[in-house]
Amino acid sequence: MRSWFFIINYFAHDFFSAFWLACFIVLVILRQSAGVPGQVSADGVLATDLLHLFFWLQTISLGLIAVTGYLRSKDTGGREAQDPNKAKQFLIIKHAVLGLFFLAGTVVSILWYLS
Repeated sequence: MRSWFFIINYFAHDFFSAFWLACFIVLVILRQSAGVPGQVSADGVLATDLLHLFFWLQTISLGLIAVTGYLRSKDTGGREAQDPNKAKQFLIIKHAVLGLFFLAGTVVSILWYLS
């Protein structure tokens, strides 16, 4: 049972990472196409409402990335890397780079949300 939990958790971690990125891309597109805040689109949907919706979806995704990432870090799965130090170093570098990307994107999104 425990192995199924971690498999689902790995999927959720990767899924919400991709979902965060998709929300950020949608926010960029909406910001460029919205023009004036509060502008009504052809469908009658307020662009600012969509911006707020995707901001909150992105924020929730970031929280779920953190939670599933924490749970993922607790799983060794009985696997031993050929060079554990090299694998650990790679994971630290990868998460530092991705963390900076997520941090920068979240700061930009918050600034957009507040404007």
